[in-house]
Amino acid sequence: MPRTDAELLRDCQGGSPDAFRELVERYQQRVFWTAKNVVNSRDVAQDITQDAFLRIHQAIHSIDANRKFFPYLYQVVVNLCIDHLRKEGGAKKVSVEEIDDIGHRGPGPADHAETRELKDHVHSVLARLPAKYRMVMTLRDIQGYTCEEISDMLKINSATLRWRLHMARKYFKEIWESVPRPTPP
Repeated sequence: MPRTDAELLRDCQGGSPDAFRELVERYQQRVFWTAKNVVNSRDVAQDITQDAFLRIHQAIHSIDANRKFFPYLYQVVVNLCIDHLRKEGGAKKVSVEEIDDIGHRGPGPADHAETRELKDHVHSVLARLPAKYRMVMTLRDIQGYTCEEISDMLKINSATLRWRLHMARKYFKEIWESVPRPTPP
């Protein structure tokens, strides 16, 4: 039976490198994909993932093992993403090379190309949103976290979260409709 996050945290605080490794392995992919969807760069997402776990490791003794670890970790990731977006200073163009490969959903290469173009378009529209809106929309609509989880991660109340999500979707729709999508050959 797998150990709980609380058990792993207590073991980490006791000096167990195996427990920390298990925490990293448990959450590494989710952290990476959250960062990737927010910053839209594989390299930056990898850096954020490493930095997040480094910060967790450095603060391991101050983390309350009786509280949920997941929201704490994601708050670190979200803050790192926000810091990166602020430093970046604006929207970044999305290139097809930066878009991760997705599985075939259709019977042929044309379907795969259309899916990639759609994903490219979604990311380019997301990149135009202000950071606070991009963050909530990515966490809710792309990553699928609940509003309660996002409120915990971002340390904002549920009313603020709902308002930001509403505004993010409104701005996304406006941009989506104003930016022409590439037409297939």
